[in-house]
Amino acid sequence: MVRFGHRDMTASGRYPPQPKFQPFAFYSAVRLGDLEQLKLIASTDPYFLTQDNGAGAPIHFAVTYKQLDMIHWLIREVPECVNLRDSKGFTPLHRAAYLAQFDGYLEIFEYLLSEGADPAIECEDYDPYLNPGRKTPARLVDKDVEVRERIEELIEKYAHVEKRAEPHPALSDWWALYDYGLDE
Repeated sequence: MVRFGHRDMTASGRYPPQPKFQPFAFYSAVRLGDLEQLKLIASTDPYFLTQDNGAGAPIHFAVTYKQLDMIHWLIREVPECVNLRDSKGFTPLHRAAYLAQFDGYLEIFEYLLSEGADPAIECEDYDPYLNPGRKTPARLVDKDVEVRERIEELIEKYAHVEKRAEPHPALSDWWALYDYGLDE
């Protein structure tokens, strides 16, 4: 029964989902770049593709661990995840910018821009004492002038790319996906 645009779960006996694989296995596959394991787990438990257990969704892990193949595959499977936020409001682009002073992250930043990541999205005020205020990916690296200039060049280079919409916040919520599925 649908009431007020939502499925009525009254007396439904809502039980926690029992995935075949544990989240650790999925996140480890992303972190280690094991694409075959990732595909196997995703074919059985597709909810993991966008699930955020508090440290970010799989695409955030792929960015953090510089797994470009994983990033590519995840964006092909769930295009909306390119602008998916973690608990601090960081998108994958924010993470790549935050780590851009290290080798390989500017390339990931560029790839995300080419896939429609939106550099205008601001994160939450994640550090209200030392660095207050909401920030775009470029503003996360204010103190490193060289990296900031390179990031701004990339943003300008990919300004013509159509930006993907921000996904619904429930996309990374296990219960919402369990109750309503990926397609609703």
